[in-house]
Order: sequence, then C-alpha cells, then structure tokens
Amino acid sequence: MHDIATLQARLDELLRIAKSNERKQENFQQYELALLNSTSLHELLSIILDQHKDRFQLTEVTLMLYDPEYEIQRLVESKISPNAWTGRLIFSDSAHLVNQHFSPQRKPRLLKYSPHQHAYLFPAQDDLGSVALLPLVRQNHLFGCLNLGSRNSSRFQGQIGTLFLEHLAAVVSACIENARLHEHIKLVGLRDALTGINNRRFFDQRLSEEVSRAQRSGSPLSCLFIDLDHFKRVNDQHGHQAGDAVLKQVSKLLSDRLRQTDVLARYGGEEFIILLADTAQEDAALIAEQIRDRVAKAQFAIPSGKALSVTLSIGVATMQVPGSIKDSRQLIAMADQAVYAAKLSGRNRVKQAR
Repeated sequence: MHDIATLQARLDELLRIAKSNERKQENFQQYELALLNSTSLHELLSIILDQHKDRFQLTEVTLMLYDPEYEIQRLVESKISPNAWTGRLIFSDSAHLVNQHFSPQRKPRLLKYSPHQHAYLFPAQDDLGSVALLPLVRQNHLFGCLNLGSRNSSRFQGQIGTLFLEHLAAVVSACIENARLHEHIKLVGLRDALTGINNRRFFDQRLSEEVSRAQRSGSPLSCLFIDLDHFKRVNDQHGHQAGDAVLKQVSKLLSDRLRQTDVLARYGGEEFIILLADTAQEDAALIAEQIRDRVAKAQFAIPSGKALSVTLSIGVATMQVPGSIKDSRQLIAMADQAVYAAKLSGRNRVKQAR
C-alpha cells in the first residue's frame, strides 16, 4: 500500500507539473500572438514593457536599443512623450554597452543581479535578485537587449529555460524590426523626398486636425502660403540640380524659424505652406516678414560653386472669431489669393488676406 501511495503521489506531482507547463505554454502563446499582431511601434513597446512584466510576474522589464542614428528614438518620440517608459526604454549610441553582455554565440544570459554590472540596464530597480538578458539580433547584427529582472534570486539561473528565452528573443527581435520598418515607411510616405520636410499629404492631415482644434477652442489659426519668386529662371539658367539645392536650403531656413507646434510642408514645386497654431493675423504677418527678410538676405550655394539670391512672396490668412474664414478650404484659398496678390504687386513681399 505504501508503494501505491508513493506512486500515486508521484503521478499527482507529474500531473501538476504538466498542467503548470501547459498553462505557461498557453500564456506564452497568447503573448507571442499579441506581439505578432501589434499594429504599431507604440503598441509593441507597450506589450513588451508593460504587459510582459504582469503576464510573467516579473519585478522589472527593460529594453535597451543600440540606436546610433537616433532613428528608433525619433520614431518613438514622434508618437509619445519623450518621458514615457523612463528608465525602462533605454537608447544607446554605444555598441559596446550591448555587446559586453553577450558571447559571440549571442545566447540569453541568466545570472544573479550585480549592481555594478546591471544597474544601467535596470535604472529604476536596485533590489533585484536575478536577471535574464536576451540579445536582440537583426540581420546578424546585435541591436539591443531585452532585460528581465526578478527579486527572486533563483528565478533566473544556469541554463534553465534558455530555449524558451532564445525563442522569445527571436520573436521580439523580428517584431521590433518589422515595427521599425513599418513606421519608417509611414514616415517616408508623409515626407517630401527632396527636402525631407513634410509633404502635402501630411499637411492635409494636420490641417484637418488643427482646424478642428481651433474651432473647438476659439483660438486663431494662421496659414502662410509661400512661393519662390522666378524659380523657373533658376532651373532654366543653372539646371535642376541647382533648383533642388535651393529648395533644400530654403526648407532649412523655414524650419529653423518655426516652433515645434508649427506645421511646415512642401505644397508642390516651389510652393511651401505653414500652419501657425494660436497665432493671430498680425503676429503671423510679422513672422512671414521675418521669413521673407531672412531668405532675401541669404546666399544659396549651388553645385557649380556659385551662390544665388532668392526671394519669396508670402500670403497670410487667419481663421479666427469673429472672422469670415470658417473652414480649412477657405483658409487655404484665402492664403493662396494673398500670395497671388503679392506676386502681382511686385514679389518679394508679404500680403495679408482681406
């Protein structure tokens, strides 16, 4: 009877372990599906940094990304506050900071937490017991590490669970790369290929948003319609490469003058357009005059080695209460009419819509 009881106890224990492993496997499969089905970089990072910790009962989860060109950081900060996930989402321009933790085989490392070695990977935690460091690899290049921390000193040790962690690292690596490419493609689709500033598609999206916001708040919204004077002459006399060089440099001058909340776009050809939120017409006209003056005084280098002078005509229109402009279509049309009036009256000047 004793042997039967012992055997039954052993079978019960094996069954308990099997059920526990089954639940863990199901939990991981659900997590893996969430990663693979994420539709944006922000959603993916939220799953990794927020859901992972709760789902797997960890003390801390951090992500370090090697990002020497600040590409991923810019993509992230274009969508969320730069302070989001402070101490948990870590960017580095030093490959050494990531590489030092992994052998050439780039296997996950499970070890006791060392404040000296791991504090910068877990800036917000100083009472961890054990950690798992997972290498993130893209096209055979190490680009970061996913770091799991537990107060339990025996949670991560030796080679226990390394196959599972290797699989997790591969899935997270692929998902981050896919999200990065997806966000980059979206960003490129909203950028002007020549100048690097926003294109008309992006502007039209923001125009709708800013007009709605101005209508809700009753705050003024100004539009500057900008046209380079006699730009065809630049292309005809100096070639299209010279014209491209001028457009790039004008874009830079316009960008440097604006606030972070302002919207600048290349509207088409030699036309640019700017939205100035919370800006009355008098202030918008002053900004337009400063832009006109700055461009008129500048010298623009072209591939031949020569320097050209260029001028702008600018039309200013403002949607405000009270006022005759009621929607985005009228705002653009009035700014366009004003720039046309500036052209007719001699160019290199600012005209306000009437």
